Amino acid sequence: RYRYPTISTYSRDILPGGDMPEEFVLVEGSTISFMVSRDFYDKFMGLALCVVFSVDNGEKEILFDIVPHVNGQRRNRLSGSLGSFDSDHMWIQYLKPNVLWGMLEGAVDFLEFDEDRLRFSLTLSILGGTMKKFGYVLRCKQIDDDLKVVLEDNQLVDPASIYEMKFEEFFYKFLPRQKKGLECQREESKRLMEESECQEECAREKLKQQMEEMNASDSSDNETD
Repeated sequence: RYRYPTISTYSRDILPGGDMPEEFVLVEGSTISFMVSRDFYDKFMGLALCVVFSVDNGEKEILFDIVPHVNGQRRNRLSGSLGSFDSDHMWIQYLKPNVLWGMLEGAVDFLEFDEDRLRFSLTLSILGGTMKKFGYVLRCKQIDDDLKVVLEDNQLVDPASIYEMKFEEFFYKFLPRQKKGLECQREESKRLMEESECQEECAREKLKQQMEEMNASDSSDNETD
C-alpha cells in the first residue's frame, strides 16, 4: 500500500562471510510470519532480520525489497541498495514494527480488523545476488508469565525468537559493528556538552568581570565628583 525508498543504515550491519549467528531463527523460504495478539503487540518493540547472500561472476550491486502484510493486507513496502559486493556477506537490519506494519508508520489498529490476533508477515527478495539463509529475532519488553503461557499454548510466536531486552542491549548483541558508532556518538555528545558548559562558564566569568569593571568605574566617578 505504501512504499518507502530506503530504510535506516544506522540500524544495519553488513559483514563479510556466510555464517549466520545461531541466535537467529532460521526461516524456510523468503517469508517471516507469526501471530500477534493485542497483549503481545504492546510488548513488541522491534525485529532484526538476518540475511546471508552470495554473489556470482564478479562485483554486483545488491538490492532488496521487503513487502510486509497484516492479515494478508499489504503495508509499508521497503526497498533499497545494500551496496556492491563480490563475495558472500551477511546483512542484519533492525526495524520497528510500525515502520513495517503500521498504517503510514503509525501503530497497528486492531479495531480495523476486528480481531484479537493478527498475522504479521514480511516477504524479502534480493536482486543481484542469491539469498542463502534468512532468519530473524524479535525484541520485546519484559513479558509476564501469563502472556508467555498464552504465546506458547497457542503457538503464536516461536519462543526462540523472543529476546526481552532494552534497545541498547539488543543493539550491541545483534548489531556489533554499530556498537562502536554508538559509543563514538555518545563520546561526541559528551564532548559537545562539556564544551558548551565551558563556553557558558567563560561567558559568565566575562560578564562578571565586565560588571566589576563597571562598578569600579562608577565608584571612581563618584569619588571624583
